[in-house]
Amino acid sequence: MSGQFDGHRSAPGSLSDGIYERIYKSISAGDWPVGTKLPSEVELAVQFGVSRPVVREAMLRLRIDGLIESRQGAGTRVISVPSRSVIEFAEPGSIADLQRCYEFRVGVEGEAAYVAAQRQSRAKITEILAIVEKLRVAALEMKDIPAEDDIAFHVAVAEATENSYYFSSVKAATVALHVGTKIARTLSHSTVGRTALVYEEHKLIVDAIATGDAEQARSSMRAHIESARRRVFVGA
Repeated sequence: MSGQFDGHRSAPGSLSDGIYERIYKSISAGDWPVGTKLPSEVELAVQFGVSRPVVREAMLRLRIDGLIESRQGAGTRVISVPSRSVIEFAEPGSIADLQRCYEFRVGVEGEAAYVAAQRQSRAKITEILAIVEKLRVAALEMKDIPAEDDIAFHVAVAEATENSYYFSSVKAATVALHVGTKIARTLSHSTVGRTALVYEEHKLIVDAIATGDAEQARSSMRAHIESARRRVFVGA
């Protein structure tokens, strides 16, 4: 896993990624429970042996990911505990990349769905519908949706844009689905519930694309990827 998302990180192997991951692991392990006030940026910089700007960038990412919040005069506190399964499945140094990959996908794949709905390539839409039918069958049979089928769906939507830039970007980014699927399965208490939910999310997307509702296609795709990210990192 390590190094596979280099195209989407601000600087390969950056110090801020390392600090992000160390704080992430500390929160996940319960060293800093919800409600705990974190040390100041200066104190963390000394603790980790890095500059204050490096800590500031890591803290910004943690805020964006909904793990901490900062209030003027009150400092920074932990507001959410991430899943430990991410640490178990992701290779060292790759957690920040995995987060950034989902962030990247929300924007790119949302627009890909929008364009696919505008293009209205009937042949490509037929391909997407065939994949969603596989997801429907999996949901009915109460089975896990294979990562390969999930990936095929996202790649097919990108192909339906008839724009090679979307296809290349999505093809590279969906590598996160392999790890994400494994993590989501360990966190879910109900295969039936998760599979049905994932199927419904995909169906909303393809229905919007098939009917040419570009705005709905974009919002449904963005919502789906955000939900997938929550299932991976929070288990919700």
